[in-house]
Amino acid sequence: MVKHEEWVLGLDGTPFYTCTWSPENDPLAYVLFVHGYAEHIARYDKFFEGLSSAPYNLHITAYDQRGHGRTAYAPLTASSPEVESWKKQGKHVKLALNTQRKTGGWPKVLPDMEWFVKHEAEQAKAVGKRLFLWGHSMGGGQVLGFLTRSTPPPAKATLDLLSGVIVSSPEIILTERAPAWKMLPGTLATKIGLGDVVIPSPPLMDKLSHDPAVAEACNNDPWCEQKGSLKLLADLVNRGEELLHPNVIAQWPKTMPLLMYHGGDDPVCLPGASQEFHDKLSATDKTIRLFPGMRHELHHEYEPTPSEVQKLVAEWITARATTAPELAETVAHPKL
Repeated sequence: MVKHEEWVLGLDGTPFYTCTWSPENDPLAYVLFVHGYAEHIARYDKFFEGLSSAPYNLHITAYDQRGHGRTAYAPLTASSPEVESWKKQGKHVKLALNTQRKTGGWPKVLPDMEWFVKHEAEQAKAVGKRLFLWGHSMGGGQVLGFLTRSTPPPAKATLDLLSGVIVSSPEIILTERAPAWKMLPGTLATKIGLGDVVIPSPPLMDKLSHDPAVAEACNNDPWCEQKGSLKLLADLVNRGEELLHPNVIAQWPKTMPLLMYHGGDDPVCLPGASQEFHDKLSATDKTIRLFPGMRHELHHEYEPTPSEVQKLVAEWITARATTAPELAETVAHPKL
């Protein structure tokens, strides 16, 4: 397994921190991963090392979203070699200044995702491999939103670059839903130019996994601080709940394969919302698996759950990366 870190110049000249985990030999498929709220891609290091090694051999690329991770908390500066190189090439570079948790909401996030899909699709096509899109939690909700927009972004041609979609514990409906009156000020604030105002959010560390070491690591990680911009938080709730609207679900490309998996006791994002989305979806190839008793981050639960998730994802991708997908609905049940 080879790990590669790189800064790439994305939309509007924003530098994004990226990381790629790839097998030493020929990869089976390419995967683009979108992380969740108040976290960063370094938290997936061990999990992705396993998926990019034998026997799975997946090539996985992830990026720290706007407002998150190195992209916002340890950004490039004017003296960074990458910035100097881009400027010598005549490229516009927009350096991050006080952008922690300021994502710009879906109007920024979805175009970023489209840019990365196109970028990774070029890499995959160059070596004759298929590309899959995978999102967790907030990133899972964003990925579902990406596939169900009635207008660009993304363009239909961009969706055609994908061979399948995976979402884990997607943020559709929060398990502990805030009352509408609490969300109204934030929603209104975004409409009058106050969307970048950052406020604390309820702490989630103890709800991620049964392993107390996960909560401890997050509590000691300044890049996991529990706060968000009003625009981020408003979209997190409002756009997520919209995903269950029949007119939204109807936009899903009928032949786009979907794998959903979720912890049955997730105290962050409602497992029943994933089940409802799956059941309402008129896709020819859809799979859902619920893990009874598990919490929000299945990849950070005690073994054997992370290994079971790796096997589930890798085998699902393998079936669609090496052969034409069977047009059949699948509901995967865990063996307890």
